[in-house]
Amino acid sequence: MSGEYLCLLAHGLASRFSSSSENVEDSKTEETGPKIRRVLYAIPATFDVLGSTFNFFALSRVAASVYQMMRAFMIVVTAIFSVIFLKKKYYVHHMIGISMVIGGVIIVGTVTIHGSKGSGNTDPVGIMLLIIAQFFSGGLMVTEEKLIKGSIKVSPMLAIGLEGLSGCTLLIILMPILLYIPCTPVQADNGDDKFCPYGRMEDAPAAIAQILGNGPLFALVIGSMFSIAFFNFFGISITRALSSSSRAVIDPTRTLFIWMISILLNWEVFIGEQLVGFLLSTSGMFIFNEIIPVPFLGINHNLKSKIEERNKRRNEYIETGLLKAIEQ
Repeated sequence: MSGEYLCLLAHGLASRFSSSSENVEDSKTEETGPKIRRVLYAIPATFDVLGSTFNFFALSRVAASVYQMMRAFMIVVTAIFSVIFLKKKYYVHHMIGISMVIGGVIIVGTVTIHGSKGSGNTDPVGIMLLIIAQFFSGGLMVTEEKLIKGSIKVSPMLAIGLEGLSGCTLLIILMPILLYIPCTPVQADNGDDKFCPYGRMEDAPAAIAQILGNGPLFALVIGSMFSIAFFNFFGISITRALSSSSRAVIDPTRTLFIWMISILLNWEVFIGEQLVGFLLSTSGMFIFNEIIPVPFLGINHNLKSKIEERNKRRNEYIETGLLKAIEQ
């Protein structure tokens, strides 16, 4: 949330020091809507907080590459939410892509559970938490698309900044409450407590003390803040230019790089079946996003390019008919 809040500061500085007429015009456009409606960005911020919470709990129980692979399920959730809340229409190639993603996720999850020793000690609870988290992540993307393409005219940087401000406010309220909620320790294989090292749901003062008392950890946290700021800015820019479904498709492609690095650093052992699941999910993503067309059985009939081509021919036919009628 702090990383996203940096975008709000950057937007403020850009608006203040910008002198080009284009930026001034964009700034005026952003101010046209009632400012109270920007409070609605607290909705995706809430989804972000909940999704991140479940993701981080899951990450403590699964390997990093498995964490990324299982997040491919987000495209399925986003597609379902888009149909329900955005009234989008999907065709056969979309269904094929989604089915392949589901198949890939099932393969990765099954292989990981049965071969957890080679996959960073992954357990079924971590897989379950990951699946739950994707529903919140899908809700985040769909609500962002609803807001940024709706009547609330804001730039991607301002939108991310508003989410960061809302998320920070929410966490400031929640952290003192969680500090006084006791929890039951869950022992890991090495005897350490996975979820509740201090007997509390969240011990923010202890976490802050650890960060400030460890130079490398502090540097990683600062780097992560800037990384998240750029990541979310580019992500919401994709949502504005294309759609939340396209963003959900692009997001899991970083899996391959994380997986390769984990294997090179001997953090994980290569499992061939995981590669099958990854390739299946990735192919499904490409088919869903129309990067790879399926040129048989008429599956490519409703590609965006095909629909635009048919509409163009229809318009030309109508215009030609009207000209003939006028000439007669």
